[in-house]
Amino acid sequence: MSMINQLKDGNMKDFAKHCYESSSVEKLRDAAEGSADQAEMEHWGLTEGQWEEAIAAALADHEANE
Repeated sequence: MSMINQLKDGNMKDFAKHCYESSSVEKLRDAAEGSADQAEMEHWGLTEGQWEEAIAAALADHEANE
């Protein structure tokens, strides 16, 4: 989880870890290609940019481990 570990914001890092642990590569790719999930942003206290960065980090770490 090297990309996730580089995230500075605590909420963003927690969300990225959650995504990494609970989502498949395919689901993360779909999320990265779509628009930010408003409900997840509210739940985790993230901006759209933070949500996108967390998804990208979780996806990158998944792909690095394939």
